[in-house]
Amino acid sequence: MRFYAHTSENEQGRPEPEASGNWQPLSAHLRQVANMAREFGEPFGLGTEAELAGLLHDFGKYRDEFQSYLRGQRPGGRETQHAAFGAAWAIEEGRQLMLSALAVAGHHSGLHDLSDLQGLPQRQHLKLKETLPIIEERFQQELGQLPIPALPAFVQDEHSAEVAARMLFSCLVDADRLDTACWPAQPAPDKLLDAGRLLRLLEEERDHKAAAAPESSLNQLRNRIFNTCVQRGSQAQGFFSLTVPTGGGKTLSAMAFALAHAKTHSLRRIIVAIPYLSIIEQNASEYRRIMGEEVVLENHSAIAPPANQTEEEKEALELASENWDAPVIVTTSVQVLESLFAASPSRCRRLHRMASSVVIFDEVQTLPAHLLQPVFSVFRELAQNYGVSFVFSSATQPAFRKSSALPDGFSADELREIAPEPAELFRQLRRVYYHLPKSGETLDWPELAAQLAVSSQVLCVVNLTRHAVALWEELSRRLPTDQRPFHLSAGMCPQHRLDLIQEIREYLRAGRPCRVISTQLIEAGVDVDFPVVWRALGPLDSIVQVAGRCNREGRLPAGQMHVFRPADHKLPPGVYQAASDQAIVSLAGFGSEERAAEHLASDSSLFSDYFYSLYSMVNTDYGRRGETPIQDDRKHLRFREVARKARVIPDDGQPVIVRYGAGAPIVEEIRTRPLAPGQPRFTRDDLRRIQRFMVNVRNHKFNLLLGHQLIQPLLPNLNLYVLNDGLYHSDLGLMIEHRPLEDFLL
Repeated sequence: MRFYAHTSENEQGRPEPEASGNWQPLSAHLRQVANMAREFGEPFGLGTEAELAGLLHDFGKYRDEFQSYLRGQRPGGRETQHAAFGAAWAIEEGRQLMLSALAVAGHHSGLHDLSDLQGLPQRQHLKLKETLPIIEERFQQELGQLPIPALPAFVQDEHSAEVAARMLFSCLVDADRLDTACWPAQPAPDKLLDAGRLLRLLEEERDHKAAAAPESSLNQLRNRIFNTCVQRGSQAQGFFSLTVPTGGGKTLSAMAFALAHAKTHSLRRIIVAIPYLSIIEQNASEYRRIMGEEVVLENHSAIAPPANQTEEEKEALELASENWDAPVIVTTSVQVLESLFAASPSRCRRLHRMASSVVIFDEVQTLPAHLLQPVFSVFRELAQNYGVSFVFSSATQPAFRKSSALPDGFSADELREIAPEPAELFRQLRRVYYHLPKSGETLDWPELAAQLAVSSQVLCVVNLTRHAVALWEELSRRLPTDQRPFHLSAGMCPQHRLDLIQEIREYLRAGRPCRVISTQLIEAGVDVDFPVVWRALGPLDSIVQVAGRCNREGRLPAGQMHVFRPADHKLPPGVYQAASDQAIVSLAGFGSEERAAEHLASDSSLFSDYFYSLYSMVNTDYGRRGETPIQDDRKHLRFREVARKARVIPDDGQPVIVRYGAGAPIVEEIRTRPLAPGQPRFTRDDLRRIQRFMVNVRNHKFNLLLGHQLIQPLLPNLNLYVLNDGLYHSDLGLMIEHRPLEDFLL
């Protein structure tokens, strides 16, 4: 009997017979996956273990039951599962190759808890004693003896074993998906980071900006910061902070440090993790313009198959899931953190590509406080054993020093500052005058809209999406139709927001009336410059960050930054609420509103004290009553528990494709294009193109859309949906949460 790994389909997506000669031989698949996984794992000492996992992952496909299933002679089900057999071989008495067993057992269904894996030999229906010798004999006839790797020396405790298991799992999943997606061709080689060439391009950009305004004191200050970052890139690998006030050119300076650091240490990749999609779109566009389209990968949409799908049903989306095979990755902080703690193959797939890299956490103050202990523990492991350097970049640098609240925090000499004299930079870059609310003073939406209407160019940031909609509607009623305000929120797809931000910049430059109502997504890193800014009372760092959109270029003696307390002062729950409360306490500690306003404008040290107080108030390791902390779950290799608890956003929903702009023709092209034999109908390139036209919808709202047939599958048997025409508002995006759906019907 010939043994196969996969069948094949023709250009119409229909199964081809075995006689076509296009089915992939099992031995070829196992060898190619093993070789690729070994290549992925070798840079950090897991090459042999990754090779073994590659050989074992489809070990169970040597069973007659699975081959009968491929030939259509029996239906799929419990009898045709295959991952358990390679895992069972790895943990047989005398081997106990737990890392490989965990990777193999979960390569379709996700990482299992160690306790579940240890119970594998007791599963009677698998008939392991009778079946494993037959499988091993068939394997050896085609591929020879299996290697027995030794545990790497750096795996010295449970937490380091947990990270090693994740890295191994990532190597296996990526190799398996790449070989399956590319067969019969070979996967394209990784694009290598040419740090020296990219650094020269960045320096040319610096020189170009300097030549455009040679007398600008702000440009001279930015150049000083940039040059210092390049010089300090030669330091030993480890942890760095980059504390630069808003407007100081952090985006390019952080990349300059990363490229200089990568050049010094021959690193393979730069990963920029950003909290808000609006900054990702802006920064990725800037990096692509300077360094080239082929260098920069923008990744912000995680599309995971539903948990209730079978292994084979999950394959189409997992083959297309993002694996970060580019020199410069611009992604979300959520994507990075959930890659570190997830159990699913699609989220873990990219993790091994973090090794030998520089990871820049932009606006690092947004790291979720309830995950800081496990996050810093994993960061230390990656820095010590996987060649990763971390840069924590912010204008409002949090207090990450070691304390009772942060036992894995940094000692005084461990977190090295890159920027020159941050306190002096803060004073030099002061550009706004703060107006703080008096005790008990509030504004309702009509009162605030009246204030905003007086200013020709003004930005207002509020805490909730429904607040943004209510204020936008109130302001729209007060303005002429040709001065309709702009609205920005997460209800818009990334391309829509990027287009609006570009339009806002053009209005500002031309001196046209420009009033913007936004949620927090604009408050950090977005390059806009308003003379007047309003911000609803919230976390202290959020207030200061949005002030960075005020008089950003220093064209005025001072911008006007108004902080107000809404009459409807509802806040997102949890840490956001706690941070907002701590902001009130911190400001009250200065006595009068005038003194507090002065400190906000000129004193960088207040942020360290603020965050130190905040972290002492909240639990920095999950901390729900009656449940174990994440660090304890990691110690006992409870991967499913860690994944459940470490979600940055508990209900991050599901993406829906909207027909905004170029999104509509891309949808039609994917649906109607002719395919060559063996070519998949949906690839990672398709995912990369379409992600700019996706909006994340909470699960209960997604189910509402699905139940009313208001979304349709992009392709048959693909768990990715397209919103029907007429449901996307040109001003507000997809606002299901606070408006009836009929409002958006044409």
